[in-house]
Amino acid sequence: MKKQFTIQIVFLMLMLFSSKIILAQEKIDITFESKEDKIFIYYTLDANLNDEYEISVVLKRTSIPSFEYVPEDVTGDIGTGKYAGSQKTIIWQVSESEMEMFDGDDFYFEIDAVKIEDGGGIPWYVWVGGIAAGGVAAVVVLLGGDDEAESTEFAKPPARP
Repeated sequence: MKKQFTIQIVFLMLMLFSSKIILAQEKIDITFESKEDKIFIYYTLDANLNDEYEISVVLKRTSIPSFEYVPEDVTGDIGTGKYAGSQKTIIWQVSESEMEMFDGDDFYFEIDAVKIEDGGGIPWYVWVGGIAAGGVAAVVVLLGGDDEAESTEFAKPPARP
């Protein structure tokens, strides 16, 4: 009974701590063009102009769905900042080795914009989970002393006649 109760508590704690808050993605329109050894990625992020976002870009390929490449030498409206609005530009300085890797014309870019929430710190559900875990641990420790430990010693042999 005690073991089953412990397993249930562990399962409950895993469920509590593994939950994540998923924020809705904002609508992003993307176009791009290549000039010499640079690729200009233009995007429009339809969102509140005062909100901060973490912007990242990934190169993908329609013929190979598992293909993903994160450009290395990028500048412009990328990273953390107030990037909502139109006519935002990311400039990717393509290296010689990168040029050789990409053969074909079925590439496209995907831009991810994650809204940065104010406040930071530890979320409230982590505090509640910690308090609950502490309470459960206290109950298990305080009520768990009733079971006697099983003896691993052998009984003494009978006396010789």
